[in-house]
Amino acid sequence: MYIKPTDTEKTRVIEIVEKGLTGEGLAEDEILDLYKINPESPLAAYVCWAGRQLQMELCNGKAEVHAQIGLNSTTCPHNCLFCSFAACNTVREKGKYEMPVEDVIESAKILCDAGANLMLLLATGTYPMGKAYEMVAAVREVIDDDMPLLVNFDDMTKENVHELHKAGANGAYHAIRMREGVDTNLSIDSRWETIHNLVDEGMSISTCVEPIGPENTPEELTEATLRCMSYPNNSAGCGRRITVPGTLLADRGELSDFANAKNVAIYRLAAGRKPMLNCAASTAVSAAAGANLAWAEMGSNPRDAVKKTEDGGRGVSVATYQRVLRAAGYEILDGYSKGWML
Repeated sequence: MYIKPTDTEKTRVIEIVEKGLTGEGLAEDEILDLYKINPESPLAAYVCWAGRQLQMELCNGKAEVHAQIGLNSTTCPHNCLFCSFAACNTVREKGKYEMPVEDVIESAKILCDAGANLMLLLATGTYPMGKAYEMVAAVREVIDDDMPLLVNFDDMTKENVHELHKAGANGAYHAIRMREGVDTNLSIDSRWETIHNLVDEGMSISTCVEPIGPENTPEELTEATLRCMSYPNNSAGCGRRITVPGTLLADRGELSDFANAKNVAIYRLAAGRKPMLNCAASTAVSAAAGANLAWAEMGSNPRDAVKKTEDGGRGVSVATYQRVLRAAGYEILDGYSKGWML
């Protein structure tokens, strides 16, 4: 359905986008006005064009594929309503499953050989921290010293973060998710505490405004964008919620590719010149709107309900995402992602 903008709307959006293209970033009211644009408006296409222009300039036309290995699918008590691991959802067999270290190492080797630019280990809130330290150390031994190694674990104490760093992790993916504390059992305060612990330890952070659903308002998206921009990170952006049939949020639906692409472009313009890596390039549409980072996945995955996501789940290979990014006009970075080894 075509949405015709008014002259006032066009003038306002052009002013904001022209400022955004300078790389100076945007103010709160400007970010909000961009999120208010209907995806069916031609102004949305203009914003996507602008996000692409700025991103191409910042990254010199380069894109990256980072790799994630899910370590377990043990039922998680944090009850994130969108997650297939949550105890409150019934899409997976309940109980404990942890990937053997031999399988994790083999997955890491496969992803490295495929050309991944960074490695990340994912685990649910039930994964023992002692085992997490051991798994990080085991993976660190089989990947090159120059390859960044990140974790995506439960909220972490200062001691947890320090021990992960000692074991060989360079940073973590951590986010305060949409409607944290409402659609999850985790508090915003506990998420912030982990972020502060990572910063204090001198570890790098990857983050995102996610998981975005059709119900999230422009005001919510603006607040989340400003929050992500307020702490140091090496990658950020916007990611839509993936509907997992049978989960408690499945009936809320999922953003269209183009609506997701508009959000990706807005984050790029809002954040200015940093970080250089903007996610999530899950489709060529979002990549063409300024996302230059995609995530290949192996092992368990909160966005599907199979044992190994690469076997009949949502898992996408490094090679496939490289093709997606090339289709959007990028060159793939040859070598390892930069700036994570603080």
